[in-house]
Amino acid sequence: MELFFSGILIIILLGMLYLLFKPKGTPKSKPIKQAEILDGYKDKMDKELLVYLGDDKLFLQKKMALLKSFATELNRNIFFDVDETKALIQKLVLYEIKKV
Repeated sequence: MELFFSGILIIILLGMLYLLFKPKGTPKSKPIKQAEILDGYKDKMDKELLVYLGDDKLFLQKKMALLKSFATELNRNIFFDVDETKALIQKLVLYEIKKV
């Protein structure tokens, strides 16, 4: 019986070591990651601003709040420098919400 439990323990330890040291997938390139982040922000804007389409003043306030939060996130993101952050925010400013 001890041999059985020792075998199971060894298998579990080997599994843990494999998970710890398994090769990672190839990292995404900077342009691909930037495009994914931009698409994510557009999706978030679509979802959160859709309910405010009838009220221009409230829509503008909510859009500005979202853009400020996006800019704050991008300032801490390693995939964007200052100029890239400004360019992405400018794209988001001009982005029109998709009506679903």
